[in-house]
Amino acid sequence: MHSMRKMQIPPFPAEARMQITEIDAFIRLRLMDDVVMRPKQAVPMVGYMAWPNDATGRARWLQIHKQASQRSARDTFASLKLIQKHWTRVADIVHLHFDLAAGAHQQRRGGVSIGKSISLVAANAKSAGTGTAKLWEIWKTYKDVAHLVTAAVLIAGEAQMRHRRAPYGLKLTELQPYRMAMLLPDLVMAVAMTIESYGLKSVGHGRNEPMLDPESLWRIPPEINLTPLEFQARPLTRASIAVLNARRAGNRGKVKTTPVSDRSSRPRKQR
Repeated sequence: MHSMRKMQIPPFPAEARMQITEIDAFIRLRLMDDVVMRPKQAVPMVGYMAWPNDATGRARWLQIHKQASQRSARDTFASLKLIQKHWTRVADIVHLHFDLAAGAHQQRRGGVSIGKSISLVAANAKSAGTGTAKLWEIWKTYKDVAHLVTAAVLIAGEAQMRHRRAPYGLKLTELQPYRMAMLLPDLVMAVAMTIESYGLKSVGHGRNEPMLDPESLWRIPPEINLTPLEFQARPLTRASIAVLNARRAGNRGKVKTTPVSDRSSRPRKQR
């Protein structure tokens, strides 16, 4: 048996545990300030999120931030555009898994599974993007950081919703998961702690295995000095329930998913 993998990220300052109270003000202040307040945590966390199985990629990412070289960073930041699209697909899969479990769906059909979540993501697609086979490929690539990826995507969605109600003075396309991870790493990790806990529990699917692999998952350090934050399950639509009822094992389908905008804005400053 392999030992557990724990991310090498230093703990947040003691006050971080108390700062995430009023979410709207917290998000608004960080995004409008556009300053990387927690670079010691944000930079390595994004490295794990973007290159979970590539130690060389993570090392290159850390080196870019140490050198602050625009030339060496250009290709790496360009690759983050595609990576963010993949993050969104992973978040779709995880959130649907959580929705299925919370709603006690498919109990007579083996319960919740990643396969069922992927089938729903593909079936709910509105235009060309990625097919079911590609979703499996993306899941296998990012499953060990799925808790962090999902948290960043959820917070990006929350920020976009709040921005539409009361604009932050930013473009909607700037409110992408990467920006959330860099500017709000403490909020991302606090939500990810809840997802990690959920993902490591057996929820009765397949062979009664947890959603996340306990041996390969990049775990949040227990001494990170944050309090977990909850997120809400969503009720499944009638169309989604119909897809599940019609699903057969091994049916991968040919439905495509919708990509997110590949425009992103890199935070400009660090402290």
